[in-house]
Amino acid sequence: MRILCIGDSNTWGYMPGIGLRDEKRWPRLLAQAFPEDEIIEEGLCGRTAVCFEAAKRERCGIDSLKGILMSHKPLDLVIIMLGSNDLKSAFHTNAKYIASGIKEYIKMIKNPYLWESFAVPAVLVVSPAKLRECIVEKEGPAGNFDRYSLEQSRLLASELKKVCGEYQTAFLDASDYAEASEIDGIHLDTENHRRLAEGLAEEIRRIRAEKENSL
Repeated sequence: MRILCIGDSNTWGYMPGIGLRDEKRWPRLLAQAFPEDEIIEEGLCGRTAVCFEAAKRERCGIDSLKGILMSHKPLDLVIIMLGSNDLKSAFHTNAKYIASGIKEYIKMIKNPYLWESFAVPAVLVVSPAKLRECIVEKEGPAGNFDRYSLEQSRLLASELKKVCGEYQTAFLDASDYAEASEIDGIHLDTENHRRLAEGLAEEIRRIRAEKENSL
């Protein structure tokens, strides 16, 4: 299988409190778990699902999605883990709005005309690990995340799950396996990359079996 992993700093492997790239980030661990498959990393620090930042246009995921898909086709599975950066106080958006944006990702990926002679890939939407309570204090009054960000983070998984149900799309809540670091309240540490990779590996095996049974 060719598996594309689209995400933000928690896919890129940003190490909390350090900022270096974790060599044991979850996409690399998936590559170790599935040596016969090709794991393609598309992590960008600061990437949003749908919210637009004028000074950093390249970070808007929905704008770059089609190009990313076209550059990596054919694909068997696309994993999407986005939404945390859309929760920034500057955007003041909500969980339902973010989920509606992820719906557009699903619709684009599942569009058969996009893939021409190739098969349409499966999609796995991953709700990011919830922001930790400490993020409000650590960010402070002028920070990127506030109390409202925290509240909407806790609602995001349920909204994304609804969208996935509507489009018969696989869903996984990262918070069932991993949690953000206490250092900054948003990024995964090495241990939590490991836990998330284990959960994702289990879901990938399920998706693979489902595809094989449908042949």
